[in-house]
Amino acid sequence: MKTAKIAIAGFGQRGKTFVELAMNEPDVELVGVCDTNAQRLESFARLHNCRAPLFTSLEKMLEQARPEGVVIAVPDFQHAAVASAAMKHGCAVLLEKPMAPTVEGCREILRCAGSGRGALLGFVLRGHPVYRKVKELLAAGTVGQVMNLQADEELFVLHGASYMRRWHRHVADSGGFMLAKCSHDIDILSWLTGENPCRVSSFGSLSFFTSDKLKHEFCSGCPDKACRFRFAGEMVYMTEAEKAEPSKYGFDRCVYTKDKDVIDHQVVNFEYPSGVTATFSLDLFAPVPKRRLKVIGSTGYIEADSREFTVDVAFSDGCEAQHFKLEQDNSSGHGGSDLTLFRTIAATVRGEKVQKAGLEAGFASTVVGTAIETARREHRVVEIPASAYKGDLSI
Repeated sequence: MKTAKIAIAGFGQRGKTFVELAMNEPDVELVGVCDTNAQRLESFARLHNCRAPLFTSLEKMLEQARPEGVVIAVPDFQHAAVASAAMKHGCAVLLEKPMAPTVEGCREILRCAGSGRGALLGFVLRGHPVYRKVKELLAAGTVGQVMNLQADEELFVLHGASYMRRWHRHVADSGGFMLAKCSHDIDILSWLTGENPCRVSSFGSLSFFTSDKLKHEFCSGCPDKACRFRFAGEMVYMTEAEKAEPSKYGFDRCVYTKDKDVIDHQVVNFEYPSGVTATFSLDLFAPVPKRRLKVIGSTGYIEADSREFTVDVAFSDGCEAQHFKLEQDNSSGHGGSDLTLFRTIAATVRGEKVQKAGLEAGFASTVVGTAIETARREHRVVEIPASAYKGDLSI
């Protein structure tokens, strides 16, 4: 099998995952890792025994390492520039979700798409065994005509709180919570229904992580040692120097600071052209992380739990109930989907035809996420015409 030459752009928390996968995957050569912070880059490379060439300039990595594929794991607001540059160098790209925080950023990527070898989005839920099973059941017409989907994401409390202190707290950088975190969920609903929404409404606000609770700008100087949101290194990847002085580098910013405009709870309603409806709710205070999904059909319903790896089918027409206990295909993150996703970019580089969430799906998710944020801010139902999903896609 032809060796795929892969480079990684961004050596943070998510980039680390892909560096590890690239180093351990046969028929993949890690030809370069890029991060703008030289200290972090070198520190993490030593920690992981990563011997690939290191770069602090994306252009130099693209020119000197000459990768065939680039995994893009930089902050969301840098996606358009990095993906466009990689494509212009003829690379296939695996772009972490969301495609970009703005529709125009997505269009910038689409304009360069014809120069590359192909592109896929990091919508890992499509590879999760639970969602694959639900998709299979729906394709078989197991519960008749689909009428409604009810989905939620329950974030572990410290994971949810981390969005209040990281760069995601600024909507201008992230596109809002629904895009930054839940673009997965927007995509999975469209994937399961086979269509994109035509109308959305949404309610949500910042009502708990408010600045009136602020006691100190940083956890290191805060007198409240018992605070359950006290920073303990969660959801970030730090060097030893950063761990020793997290406030110096802004890692342990208080979750109650006023310099943010992100929400801390939200619900969304969707309507699809076929008449199917869906709801989604976001919970930042869960004791354990999980996603749950219920699909209501004309002859029964499907209930799925991502944490328990279960899918249950109950029927209203007298048929016997079905229970499926699923297993991960591998031990990688997101229910084994991380490795599946990484293998897909390697296969794309080799010219193999693979099923993937491409730029069309990424663009659609940002269109919907933007409409959701507009609906929430302006307290109205937002119509999404079919023309809104059309981009200059040439691959």
